[in-house]
Amino acid sequence: MGVKMILTVTLNPAIDRTVYVEDFKTGGLNRVKASKTYPGGKGLNVSRALCSYGLAQLATGIIGGANGMQLMALLENYDFPKDFLVVKGETRINIKVNDLKTGLITEINEPGPVISEKEAEGFIDLLKKHLENCELIVLSGSLPLGLSSGFYARCIELASEMKAKTILDADGEALSLGCRAVPFAIKPNLGEFERLTGKTFAGYREIKEEIKALHEAGIELVLVSLGKEGSILGYRGKTYHAMPLPVKVKSTVAAGDSMVAALVYCIHHGFSPEDTAAITSAAGSLTAALEGSDMSEWKYIKEEYKNVIIEEI
Repeated sequence: MGVKMILTVTLNPAIDRTVYVEDFKTGGLNRVKASKTYPGGKGLNVSRALCSYGLAQLATGIIGGANGMQLMALLENYDFPKDFLVVKGETRINIKVNDLKTGLITEINEPGPVISEKEAEGFIDLLKKHLENCELIVLSGSLPLGLSSGFYARCIELASEMKAKTILDADGEALSLGCRAVPFAIKPNLGEFERLTGKTFAGYREIKEEIKALHEAGIELVLVSLGKEGSILGYRGKTYHAMPLPVKVKSTVAAGDSMVAALVYCIHHGFSPEDTAAITSAAGSLTAALEGSDMSEWKYIKEEYKNVIIEEI
């Protein structure tokens, strides 16, 4: 038995391409001023962020086709082991058109491959293999076509059997069915949390009540990101509202994933709820201050998190 590691799961990864145009014209010719290509997908963003935290990790998921090969080539720039199931379909390309004149970003996302039942079982076998040496598993992002919305729930149940804690970051039915399987932690944004609970929230105390209900159902940690309103963390009987750091926001693309990576670090090291609220908030803010899907590093988060304003609810 080696060091127990962090396992990130990205079932529908992507090649993220951001193109910058001066004045975007729909239905007209647009000349690209600059472009950036990143490995995309929420779990892979978490893995990229975790590189700076010094934790042993492995990234897994599903890739396919020539795009899948290009994605693996892009991932060679990052120093963590990868073990992906290769399927028949084609990994998706997501294009973001950044209009330099208006600052508006138009997103064009492909659906990704359709996963067969045999391929789904192949991934479950791969997951079982890695769960044997895993202390914490991050399940995040959308599910590709062909996988049932209960697929994350199945992964959570397997992780529980293997005594690994799970963090779930998903939306819609994948999140609600996942919650029934009782992950250790969830990290929805406000919209996802409202869809999960079937309620709209007027204030922090109402959110606290819903977090309490999830705690009673067995989910130990709930982190709700609120964009420019900061975030709310419910953990170990405490609920905190953390304000974002005062940064100039450049891109919110990977801010939530950066929060998840910081959360992994806090759970791994057994940090207090108060420090966890501050560190995850700082991670999100500092990442939002960077271009594209660049991720803030732990050394900067460590310097800044004491400046996060926190209030117990």
